[in-house]
Parts: sequence; structure tokens; C-alpha cells
Amino acid sequence: MKTGVSTACFFGREQIEDSFDVLRRMGVDVTEVFLNTFSEYEKDFVEQLAARRGGIGVHSVHAHGTCFEPELFSSHDRIREDAEEIFKKVCAAGFMLGAKYYTFHGPFLKVDRPLNLDYLHFSARLNQLCEIASRYGIKIAYENVCWAYGNNLEFFKTLLPLCPELKTTLDVKQAIYSGIDPLKVLDVMGSRVATVHICDMDAKNHPCLPGNGRYPFAKFFKTLAADYPDMTVLIEVYKDCYGDYDELAENYRYVSDLVKNTIK
Repeated sequence: MKTGVSTACFFGREQIEDSFDVLRRMGVDVTEVFLNTFSEYEKDFVEQLAARRGGIGVHSVHAHGTCFEPELFSSHDRIREDAEEIFKKVCAAGFMLGAKYYTFHGPFLKVDRPLNLDYLHFSARLNQLCEIASRYGIKIAYENVCWAYGNNLEFFKTLLPLCPELKTTLDVKQAIYSGIDPLKVLDVMGSRVATVHICDMDAKNHPCLPGNGRYPFAKFFKTLAADYPDMTVLIEVYKDCYGDYDELAENYRYVSDLVKNTIK
């Protein structure tokens, strides 16, 4: 398994283009690039970003999806078409950066309203988006985000058979926020999992660096490695989860060693 660090860890600390320099100093060789805003989807900016990445591999890209991903499923033609143009730019950015996957959130849930989804209609549109992404050599990896459609097992159980080209992103923290054992999410997603995001949770359910909380990552990695030895595992924590970059670098080494020892 490969281990890496998402540029999302630097949100609020570094501009995305400077994140590669930090990753290099940390000894990280694989990342997920979190594109934060519309100007960062533009070709000229992504070309500059690609020039800065050096030898660091980009496994996946992640957009600020709440700004347009829900509108990809709008019943209003112009809204949907405008969102699709942004979606294409993100896919193109992924291609330019050498990524294989687009970490995708999709529509978010309305507060205190149960999900009543027409899966056939929803999957038909998602299959269209998968086809568009494929033109750029990108696969959509739908994430189990606690505030979005993917916050429950039934969503993936029903959707995945309807979307044969769809991949998934398993986020440990988001599963815990949703009240679901991450290993159960893994069981449902199965071979569709393309990426794993890791972040620990402390006794008060606050996010923290992997190993600093209560989640049994050794058990998780053992299960993951048994069935998916080529998986890419990315540390994705908030800027308040660590002090300085030395602490984050030490955590990266800790996770890398934990993964290696699990595989032995």
C-alpha cells in the first residue's frame, strides 16, 4: 500500500502551489490535490501547479465541490450545464496533474429531511459524469461524506451496481461522524475503493492525527492490506489537528511504518 498526505492538510496555512514544497521537505511522494476555488480550476493555473509538483505523484484531485457538485444534478438545464463546465475543468486539471481519480461529494443532504432518492434517475446522471470524466482519463471516486448522500451504507449498496464505472473514496473520519464502522463501509464499497482518507478521532469526537485518537488503525490496515494491497492511503486532517510541519511529517512516518509493519 502507498501512503501519502493530502494538500487539504495545508488549507488555511499554505497556498496550494506552495504545498508541494512542504510535501517534499516532509519526504512525501504521493498526494491528493485539493483545488480550493474556481480560479484554481483554470488551465493557466493548473499548468503552473503541474510545474511545481516535481516528482510528487498526484493520486487524485478534490474540488471545493459544495460550490457546484450539487448543481450537476439540477433539473434546471442552464444551472446543470454551467456546473458541468466546471466539472470538466476539474477533470482536465486532474489529467494535467497526472491524477487517476476525482474525489467526489455530490449533493448534500437537507437538514432533518430523509434521503428519498430516485436511484435510477440519479445513477443515469452519474453515469453521464463518469463518461465525461473518462475522456480525461479520470474516474469519479464517490466519498462517504457525513453531510452528503453518501453518509449511509444503503446509498452505496444501491448505487454501485447501477454505476459500473464508479469508484469510491473511503474516509475514516466521515464514517465515524456518520456513526458507521469504517470497516463496514469498506465491506460495502469493496473493490470499488480507489482511495482511503485517514484522520483519527479523540475521546470527544474531535479530529486529530492518526494514532493520537481512539481508532484502531492497525486493525484497519491489516484488513485493508489483506484484500487491497495496492491501496493508496492519504492523511487528510485539518490545520488545527497538528502544530508545526515537523509534527505532521512525524505522523506521516508513523503511518507509513504502521502500514509497512501491517503488511509484513
